Amino acid sequence: MQFVCNRKELEKKVQIVTRIIPSRSTKDSLSSILIRTEMPDKLYLYATNIEMNIETMITCKTDESQSFLVSARLFKDIIDSLTSESIIGILEDKTFTIKAGETEYHIPTQNLLDFPLPEEFLPEREIFMKSEILKSAIRKVSPFVDKSNIRPVLSGIFIESRGDEVRLVATDANRLAVKKIHIEDIGSSVILPALSLETFTSADLDEDIVIDFSNSKVRLRSRDITLVTSIIDGNFPQYERVIPSEFVSTIRLDKEMLRESIRRILPISKEEDYAVKFSIKKEKLILSSRSPIGIVFDELSVETEGDEIDVFFSANYITEFLSVGEGIVTIRISGEKDPALFTFDSDPDFIYVTMPMEAE
Repeated sequence: MQFVCNRKELEKKVQIVTRIIPSRSTKDSLSSILIRTEMPDKLYLYATNIEMNIETMITCKTDESQSFLVSARLFKDIIDSLTSESIIGILEDKTFTIKAGETEYHIPTQNLLDFPLPEEFLPEREIFMKSEILKSAIRKVSPFVDKSNIRPVLSGIFIESRGDEVRLVATDANRLAVKKIHIEDIGSSVILPALSLETFTSADLDEDIVIDFSNSKVRLRSRDITLVTSIIDGNFPQYERVIPSEFVSTIRLDKEMLRESIRRILPISKEEDYAVKFSIKKEKLILSSRSPIGIVFDELSVETEGDEIDVFFSANYITEFLSVGEGIVTIRISGEKDPALFTFDSDPDFIYVTMPMEAE
C-alpha cells in the first residue's frame, strides 16, 4: 500500500489527533495512532484515550484500502521534523516507510488486536450550530476549568440547557466563567471533558457543525473530523450561588490599560503569591504590591462609581480573564472578602467571577 499527501495538511491533522493521547498510559495501545487509507483519495487518523476518541480525514492519493497502527509520538515527531511539500507513506508487511524528499524512515507497525476500536454510536438527538459560536464560547471558559483532576466534574465544561439559551460554565472552585450562547435546546444538561471540546474546536471546522447526544456520550462532527466523548458523571456545583448581585463599588477601564499595569506590578507581586492590591478611589485605581524585595504603586485614571475600597486579587487570575476578551472591562466589587464580577462590554453574554485574596 502507498499513499501520497500534503505534508502541512498531514501535520495539522496529526497535531489535532495526538492532543487526546495520554502522555503516560498503562496500555501501550493508547499511545498509538490508527492510520486507515480508503481508495482512491482518503486517509484517516484515529486515536483514543478510552474517555474519548477522535478521527480526522485528509485527502490524499492511495492505491489500496488498508489499516495499520504506529506509535503516535514517533509518528508526530517524524512529521514535525519534515519540511518537504509532500509525504509518501508505504506499508510493506509490518514496516511503515515514510519518504519526504531525500529523507526516508522505516518504523515498525503495532499489533492491531490490542487496539480499542470505536463502539457504535447511536444518537438520541442532534443539534446544528455555527462552529464559530462554539469556538468562541470554548475559548472564553476553558482556561478556568480545574487542571488538578481531583474533582472530575470540575475538570469538565458544564453545558447547561436553559430552554432558549445554553450556558457553558467552568470553575476551579476559585473562579467561575459563564458564557451564554443562543442555539436550539439541547434537551438536557451535560458535563464534557474540557480536552474534548478544546481539541474539536482547535480544528478547521465547517461553518456548520453537528452535535449528537446519546445517554452516556456526545459526538461532535464536522466534515473532516469526528470526536466522541464520554459524559462526565456527577453533579456540577450550583454555581449561581456565587454570582454576586449587589455591589459597593464599580470601575471601568480599558483591558490593555489594566493588563499593562499588572505587568508592571508583577516583578514585586510574584514574590508574594502574585497578590495585587486594588485601591479604588474617586476616578482612579491604584494597583500596588509589597514583598520582601520591594514595593510598587501604579495609578490609573478610570471611571468609578460607589464606595472607596481596597481589595486584593491574584494577578494571574486577572490576566487570565483579560486574555479571553477585548475592549472595556467592568469590575464590580461586592466587598473585601466577597466575590467580584468581571465583564467585557464587547461580550455581555460572558461573566467571570473570582474571590479576592486575603488582605496582607
